[in-house]
Amino acid sequence: MSRMAKYGSRRARTSSEQQQASADEYTEDEENGLPPRRKTHPSNKQQTAQIFYNALIFIFLILIVTLFWFGKQLHSPS
Repeated sequence: MSRMAKYGSRRARTSSEQQQASADEYTEDEENGLPPRRKTHPSNKQQTAQIFYNALIFIFLILIVTLFWFGKQLHSPS
């Protein structure tokens, strides 16, 4: 079955059709008694990205400190 046959024409839905479609989806969810997945399991992409960037900065700082420390050890008068 082609996409055109399955979903209809390529024209954009009108606002009344969109409201009807969203109302139909809401009643289906209401009948099942389950909340939408987005509400049950919210996305934490922003939090994960922030942790990743903070970890990169921390690793970079450790690298700089380690390189200075080894450099000082190699060139210190002993």
